[in-house]
Amino acid sequence: MFRRPHRLRSVYERMLGTELELQIVAGTRPQAEAAECAALDEVDRLAGMLNRFDPASEFSRWAATEGLPTPLSPELRQVLEQAELWRERSGGAFHPGADALGALWAAAAAKGERPDPQALANVIAALRSPLWTLHPDGTATRHGSLTFGLNALAKGFIVDRAAETAYGAPGVRAVLVNVGGDLRTLGGRGLTVAVADPFTARDDAPPLARVRVRDGALATSGGAHRGYRIGPAWHSHLLDPRSGQPVSEVPGVTVTAPDCLTADALATVLSVLDVGAGLTLVDATPGAAALLVTREGKRHASGRWGKG
Repeated sequence: MFRRPHRLRSVYERMLGTELELQIVAGTRPQAEAAECAALDEVDRLAGMLNRFDPASEFSRWAATEGLPTPLSPELRQVLEQAELWRERSGGAFHPGADALGALWAAAAAKGERPDPQALANVIAALRSPLWTLHPDGTATRHGSLTFGLNALAKGFIVDRAAETAYGAPGVRAVLVNVGGDLRTLGGRGLTVAVADPFTARDDAPPLARVRVRDGALATSGGAHRGYRIGPAWHSHLLDPRSGQPVSEVPGVTVTAPDCLTADALATVLSVLDVGAGLTLVDATPGAAALLVTREGKRHASGRWGKG
């Protein structure tokens, strides 16, 4: 007797600082519910390790040390390795220490002024030195006291692990994990995602484009609606770690990639690099594609965009 697969969809508020959506297709309802529980447990476990806003997280406890080799979990070490990789690949356009620049801009904007140039220069100089060293024995040493974070990669890493955990559960045929618009699909037919216009915050606005995502990931980035108001001027919250200045040339970025960590990393980098350098990096990243929208409204697609 033919039995239709069970389709589960759940939405959870205030997870990873946003909304988490889970869609699971499995042979039976108990199988789908077991996979959902496994995915949510993985999200909770990894958030407890990587959340820099939680002083009890593994990341926060390690970041509070200085000059002391400290054993790390494989998960935190993997995210740190990826952060180093993307900092090197992007020529510094991606940098975990950009959080320190953001703190300067936020504090200055609260006073209605731009950051002190010397304070910015001091942070930029500090960013040129390694923030940590990963040792072969599994420990890592934190250097200095500069604020930094892994959020630009940690969310994608958690989305990937949650999707892979659910997909590996018995009876599961397809999975979608969507966290605030950053998503990963495994199995099934995939889905078509509407690319939002970066120049409007309206939910009912016509999409800029549509892209198919199957057995892969999608992430977006943009600075059109978040930032710092200083007098009459509006500055993007996205900052170039190499100069300390807000970036505004590419307010809309949509990336597809084999996994969400890669998509998240590229989305951050493409908001900082100039269009040509960004597209070159995307084309050099296996399986990745991107659509960029400049502040003049012009669209630039990488070589694989729309061909997946």
